Amino acid sequence: MKKKIGTMLDEELILKTKQAALLEDQALSHFLTNALKMYLRSLEKRKDIVQNDVCATTRGVMKLSINTLKAILKEEKVYETR
Repeated sequence: MKKKIGTMLDEELILKTKQAALLEDQALSHFLTNALKMYLRSLEKRKDIVQNDVCATTRGVMKLSINTLKAILKEEKVYETR
C-alpha cells in the first residue's frame, strides 16, 4: 500500500533529483522510491558486514602494545581455527 508523506528538502537537492529522474525517464516518486530502496539495501549490507567482522566489532576493545601483538602473532597455531 502506498502512502503520501510530507518532508522538507533542500531546493537544490529537489532540482537535481527531478533532473536525474527526467534523465532516467522515471516519475519522481518512482525515482525516489528506487533510490531509497537502494540506500536501505546498502545499509543492510554494511550492517551484515559489521556484525560478521571481528575487527569492526572489537575495534577499541583490545588495547595491545605493538610488542604484545608481535608476540601473539609469533605463537604457534595462531592462524588456525578450531
